[in-house]
Order: sequence, then structure tokens, then C-alpha cells
Amino acid sequence: MEYVNVRFSEPRTVYINGIETGTTNGILRIGSGTQCFDLGDPKDYQPPEIVIPIFSTNPLEPLIVDFKPIQ
Repeated sequence: MEYVNVRFSEPRTVYINGIETGTTNGILRIGSGTQCFDLGDPKDYQPPEIVIPIFSTNPLEPLIVDFKPIQ
């Protein structure tokens, strides 16, 4: 298992590979390998998606996936 922290300025639903997986700003446990992250609609964030390989993480050192609001 791998661990990520998807960050955004407010609570949002996190989608990984198109599947609702959890919420932002907390630790999520997922499978290893290349994963595609987004925050669903409305698309008021950037980038619109993040595709990144996930490996060698742990609960104390999750991979940080950052989304920013569009201003």
C-alpha cells in the first residue's frame, strides 16, 4: 500500500483514476503505480489533473499532491 496527501485550500472529494477515493487534506491509502488525481467538478483548480507514479511512501511520509485554486 501507498500513502498520499492530496492538498487543496478547502475540503473536496478526491478522485483517483476516476473513482471517488476520499477527501483532500488527509492521508489516503492507495495502491502503488501510476495514478491520476483530480478533484471533480467544478474545475476551479489547477492543474486539472495530476498523473504521478506512487511508490516508497509510508503513513508518516506520504506523497504530497498539491492542487491550487484558479484565481
